[in-house]
Amino acid sequence: MYIRTREDAMETLAEILDLPERRDQIIQSTIRIMLCLEVEPRLFLADCQALLIEGGLETLRARRREAVEALEDLPIVVEDPAEDQMFEEIASALDALRFTDVVRQVFPGIRAERWQIARAILLYESGVREQVSSAVRSRGEDRRLNAAREAVEGMVSALRPSWSDRVGAIRAACLETLRRMDVLEPDRLHQEADLLFELFAVSDRRAPELLEAIDADFGRAQDQIARLREMATAAKALQSEPPPSPPGTIRDVA
Repeated sequence: MYIRTREDAMETLAEILDLPERRDQIIQSTIRIMLCLEVEPRLFLADCQALLIEGGLETLRARRREAVEALEDLPIVVEDPAEDQMFEEIASALDALRFTDVVRQVFPGIRAERWQIARAILLYESGVREQVSSAVRSRGEDRRLNAAREAVEGMVSALRPSWSDRVGAIRAACLETLRRMDVLEPDRLHQEADLLFELFAVSDRRAPELLEAIDADFGRAQDQIARLREMATAAKALQSEPPPSPPGTIRDVA
């Protein structure tokens, strides 16, 4: 059966999650992704496969490490262990931001911004995965769906940062830095600034450090933003994955 809509994809995903064996879930989700006729349900199922079936952030982290080790020309120079850790954190933040699309499609009424949901995924990943799976398998049953959404919103609320009243300053600094760098077309400026903001805002280390630099020395803040952008660009280059393999050649099937 071909999959044409998000609703088709959601029903298909519920059937896949009901399968008792992980191997069967991976095989079936891979097959169904190839049966998607439209881009939206295909991306939704691919992201659900990565988040709910294949191991989420940890699996993506392991694949990224394999990709880095296989590259002869690294997309970025990491000079010390602290920067290596920062690169991993930024790459995982990009993965978490990708997974927010799954959360928002499963819970279209959720009251949270992307960066807030990504924070919950980074810190409470197993809990978020459990609630998303429960919602999908509820097949629209209001009680189960609302309970799962409220649980995710509770995780998001529990992670409200102490500096949340200054998110506007982080956004403005990212936008101003990109303007001064003069490296983007005007129509891409705000989109890129929003992503940089999110990559700072998901971290209770990076965001306060940037706010301190904004208050003390905007030149230092610009340096932090430029370095994060460089690492994010390199991490995004490693995010690309090959198309799904035919059954029998699937990666990571235990």
